[in-house]
Amino acid sequence: MKILVSCYACSPYKGSEPGMGWNFVREIARRHELHILVESKFQNDIERYLVQYPEECINKHFYFITKQRHKLLRKLWPPSYYWFYQEWQRKAYCKALDLDKIHHFDLVHQLNMVGYREPGYLWKLNKPLVWGPIGGFNITPWRMLCSMGLRGAMFYFSRNVINLWQMRTNRRVKAAMRHTKALIAATQNEADTIKRLYDRESTIIPEVGFSGKGEEYTSHSKSKTLKICWSGQFTPRKSLNLLIEAAAQVQSPIELHIIGDGACEKRWKKMAARYSQLQIEWYGWVEKAKAMVIMQKCDLFCITSLSDLTSTVLLEALSYGLPTIALDHCGFTNVITDECGIKISIRGKRQVIKDIAKAIDEIATDDERRKRMSIAAYRRSLAYGWEEKGKQIDRIYKKVLE
Repeated sequence: MKILVSCYACSPYKGSEPGMGWNFVREIARRHELHILVESKFQNDIERYLVQYPEECINKHFYFITKQRHKLLRKLWPPSYYWFYQEWQRKAYCKALDLDKIHHFDLVHQLNMVGYREPGYLWKLNKPLVWGPIGGFNITPWRMLCSMGLRGAMFYFSRNVINLWQMRTNRRVKAAMRHTKALIAATQNEADTIKRLYDRESTIIPEVGFSGKGEEYTSHSKSKTLKICWSGQFTPRKSLNLLIEAAAQVQSPIELHIIGDGACEKRWKKMAARYSQLQIEWYGWVEKAKAMVIMQKCDLFCITSLSDLTSTVLLEALSYGLPTIALDHCGFTNVITDECGIKISIRGKRQVIKDIAKAIDEIATDDERRKRMSIAAYRRSLAYGWEEKGKQIDRIYKKVLE
């Protein structure tokens, strides 16, 4: 099939949305001829990679479109990003019209950015359209806003209110939902919201993936002290403070290995200093390779994010056989099973902290269970490989064109 893909962010060298875009188009191109619309700031990355690996050129045709930028305005009013991003989508639509006259596409895929707020204009092409993975509908738990500090609570309260308004009133989102043949939701929550607001079914495919090698995994025995890894930005939504407060209540001997930095660093380190019994290794920001070495030496992973889709670092932790404690929301609900981790329900800050501490103690005092969970964690990571996602997308394409 000839497929037009709108992939605003696409880079073989970066993580997050650019890495997600690259991995999706790489897998889809194994089966189909792709014509890919990309923002021009990723042109150097893509061209450099294709020179180094010319075999990757097969079935991939890139068209680079420049987005206007206004750094001062973005600094003064961050949401102004969407004005220029919407203009890029208009340019992409005009380019798509021209390309379709030449290539006569069988299908169109609105791939990224993941957020639902900007659906683009490709639904106007009168071609079968696939949209997704779609995210951004998640609401930060109201009962947990108090755990995010004053500034964080104010920001995410405002975000929740604006998000609830936007998802119900954005006319272009509603139009795109009506005209799309197949929708892909990044999480179960996104799928439920799409069904509730737009009465459309969607297939759940997380926006992140894992490039696993598929070897059989063998768990290791832990030392007397349970080593717990946490990795992420030090921002209110990542909520490391929940783990710090929970660790102070744990009865078993533990060590915290913390990777990352950010605006909340000073506040969280000051909080940790109040608990003299805590053993914490603060690594700061490190290169991915070093982060993976740190993670491999640990026995347990904990993710405390209050606002997310699905985290790449979660899949990386599972791939190293780390049982995972995660809050029971966002994409974590879909990924974590009872076999490979423990999900913490969200009823309030004190309850979450208490339940995280209890979960840590349960794993620390039952090494046989931890070993079983470790093997299950590795096996769970294999279900989220990019190759499998490529097959899922292919099935969706075929169904759309039946």
